[in-house]
Amino acid sequence: MAGKISKFAAAAAAATAVVTLAGSPASAADTAYNTRSVWLDGEPSGANVSACTTRSMYLASGTYTWTQILGGTRTPTRDIYLATGTYTWKDCIVPHNGYYEQTSSLSKPGSATAYLTDPSFLQPSGTYTFGSLLDPHF
Repeated sequence: MAGKISKFAAAAAAATAVVTLAGSPASAADTAYNTRSVWLDGEPSGANVSACTTRSMYLASGTYTWTQILGGTRTPTRDIYLATGTYTWKDCIVPHNGYYEQTSSLSKPGSATAYLTDPSFLQPSGTYTFGSLLDPHF
């Protein structure tokens, strides 16, 4: 009798696990990042070299919040609808005479390239993480 009870208990536990898994809500897609750390000179010149990071990424269609990252700053930001496909995602820090510019772009063959730009900022010398993130609304 003890063997029958333990078999019944095991079957009941397995059935409960299947029902629990089937009833769990789907989780939202994860936020994606395209970042890199770089040393910034507090007094850049146009002769300094740009720093970029690029990745290729398959994205599902939907609306995303796209936000630039520089150290602890998360700005500018915009909501953007992206069609399904493989995108080239590029983020750069471009030195100019006395200031930096941060650019982000998303491009997909056959579609117009989308841009997010912080046109002019100053930064004390130091190492900073820069790039952007895509946060899906689904």
